[in-house]
Amino acid sequence: MKPLLILLTSGTFLHAQGPLTPPGAPAPTQKSLQEIWDKIGTLENTVTGLQAQNENLTNLLLSIGQTTGAIQWQRSTVDSTCSVGDCTSLAFTLSGQPAISYYDSTNDDLKYAVLDGSIWMPTTVDSTGDVGSSTSLAFTPGGQPAISYRDDTNTDLKYAVFNGSTWALSTVASTGDVGSYTSLAFTPGGQPAISYTDSTNGDLKYAVFNGSTWALSTVDSTGHVGVFTSLAFTPGGQPAISYIDSTNNDLKYAVFNGSSWTFSTVDSTGYVVGYASLAFTPSGHPSISYADFSNGSIKYAVFNGSTWILTTVDRMGEVAGFTSLAFTLGGQPAITYYDNSNSELNYAVFNGGIWALSTVDNTGSVGSYTSLAFTPGGQPAISYTDLTNRNLKFAVRAPFAAP
Repeated sequence: MKPLLILLTSGTFLHAQGPLTPPGAPAPTQKSLQEIWDKIGTLENTVTGLQAQNENLTNLLLSIGQTTGAIQWQRSTVDSTCSVGDCTSLAFTLSGQPAISYYDSTNDDLKYAVLDGSIWMPTTVDSTGDVGSSTSLAFTPGGQPAISYRDDTNTDLKYAVFNGSTWALSTVASTGDVGSYTSLAFTPGGQPAISYTDSTNGDLKYAVFNGSTWALSTVDSTGHVGVFTSLAFTPGGQPAISYIDSTNNDLKYAVFNGSSWTFSTVDSTGYVVGYASLAFTPSGHPSISYADFSNGSIKYAVFNGSTWILTTVDRMGEVAGFTSLAFTLGGQPAITYYDNSNSELNYAVFNGGIWALSTVDNTGSVGSYTSLAFTPGGQPAISYTDLTNRNLKFAVRAPFAAP
């Protein structure tokens, strides 16, 4: 074996390398996977809390800005050809464009308008007879607009859906005087469902398309019930309806439990007679905005899991109505409504502690037939009627730009 030869160049010394960790340093530790997940969960809760606080602060600042004029609502006229704009219903397309169904009372037609960039494009959906009152707009899972409405000539409930090139029209119910106060929503399976009034019998009814035909059922027939219906689906996928019991002037709520409908009286104090709007909270509890004619107030009810909690949003002393309820992206309830005492359109949002109120439009007599929805960016948007000019109008909180 040859001897190992180590050459040392001039000025070069070889030293043995000592330990990398200095003396006295703590030994490295390794967190468990569970500890990492727990930490992530804590951070997510913190971020969620900060987002909620930011939403509350934003709503409060926006409310102050609207009151002082620092932040404006963008208002536009959608349709001004003859007398239009009653029975409005607002929803957003899958691409984020506002769309509205409404009634043309001059021509007795059902109409639909969508914002194409900066231009509203109105079209006539149904013009056979006197049609188009009690409209309710929703989009199919595939993104096509669909509308439930009443045929006043034949006193029927009708349904229209755009098939990509034309509007396909069908009669849902035709026995007796039916089809008032329609509310359209889609089942979790993607089928259209409608709540409506049977005026002949004074009943609340429900229709759902089963793939080939419309299945009709009576939800409530005790007394004269079922006006101002509002339909939504529970987080579990069951249909739920808020409505007015006109016999007792009460606000009621019905939900299907899988085999039958169960009922509860939400508010029986005073003279509750209309304009109910149903939506589910982010935590899955039903909530309703409505008008109490006893003192001209707008009220809000939410189920906390055991009882209904009632609060007064605004009290004007005169008849108020046309409420529409939706939830902000941060999960706070928001309501649009018509203030009859001042003939104006108002907006209320709960900021976590109080209801922040603001006026959206007070030029002339405006604000009936309101419908509220939030833009994909989280701005409140409203369709409504200008009674002074008999026009259909649209308002959205700035800044907003349609796709």
